Amino acid sequence: MKKILSTLLVVASLLAVSCSKDNDPTTVSNDAGVYRITIEISGTDAQGYAHITNLDKMNIKNEKTGNSSLTIDDEFDSSVSYITEGKVKEIAAQGIVHCDKTASLRMKVTKDGKTVFEESKNIDPENGTGKVGELRFSTISQ
Repeated sequence: MKKILSTLLVVASLLAVSCSKDNDPTTVSNDAGVYRITIEISGTDAQGYAHITNLDKMNIKNEKTGNSSLTIDDEFDSSVSYITEGKVKEIAAQGIVHCDKTASLRMKVTKDGKTVFEESKNIDPENGTGKVGELRFSTISQ
């Protein structure tokens, strides 16, 4: 009888946890915020790429073009800036520069107007750094 009661208690607990509103991807927690991602590249014939996604199913808007989508996979040639159209908790951003010559990449991420990430990377293929530079930011748990 104790085994049956224990089993029922475990099943009830699992059901209560799995049906929690916390699992709803549109639910925003207290540590969510509006993110702005700015990526800049420089260098002769340098090409930039931006990849951004969030698990909160919130649209991300390109501030230059006004285009908006759930994920970003863009190519650009100097700078680009994106903003989430609402608060998100889990977001990942990647900036890439590709160039046959010396180039640089800078990525800045703000959350609710406060800088949470800012890094730069230089490439110089003629001196062994390769033709690609990359920066990543993520709040998504591994």
